Amino acid sequence: MKRRGLLAALAASTSVAIAGCAGEDGSYEFDAEPARVPESAYAEGYSGEDPESYTIDREFNVTGVNAKVTATTWVARYTNSTTQSALFVASTPNASVAGQSVNPLVRVEGADLIRRLLNQINQQDVGGGNADIETDDIEERGEETRTILGEETTVPIFETTISADVEGTGNSSGSVENVPVLLYIATVQHTADGADSEDAIAMVGVHPEQASQREQLLSMMEAVEH
Repeated sequence: MKRRGLLAALAASTSVAIAGCAGEDGSYEFDAEPARVPESAYAEGYSGEDPESYTIDREFNVTGVNAKVTATTWVARYTNSTTQSALFVASTPNASVAGQSVNPLVRVEGADLIRRLLNQINQQDVGGGNADIETDDIEERGEETRTILGEETTVPIFETTISADVEGTGNSSGSVENVPVLLYIATVQHTADGADSEDAIAMVGVHPEQASQREQLLSMMEAVEH
């Protein structure tokens, strides 16, 4: 089987998971500034893409009144096809409506945040059902403290498993089941130079447990620019 099949499933699922926003009363539009890892800071074996924008429109019923929020989120991906590792960097608007943040990333943390992200992946059937990340057996494996965007940030580390459809040689296909992976997640609230409002920056690193990529992913998190 081609290892890049699993990587593609991870990439598709994570980018959608971290792009969601919630809204309140009225109609609102919010745009984030893109965040990225500069090419000079790529860990060995990693390649990257320019951030891509995703516009999310959602409607909610708040105290009997329909509310609509339009939010533009930016997502950048950095992948290592040899180790099947990846880092995803997203910037989402951290605006407030009636004194409450419209961004769910600033209201939860740690294991609760991981579960919310992964549940979104499974519920939305991302990638035609190619990826299934286990959300019931997430175990915390410690944490790191790193300086990200000038702020001392705790980066929790979690263990879970992923199953995915993968491409085989030629036109064949197959699947991998219950592959143990480690997840690293950090969120930082930051105002870009020249921006009028603050964004929530979310970083999600993932690698198979058998591939040692902790320092590579954490060093790229430290190098994020916004």
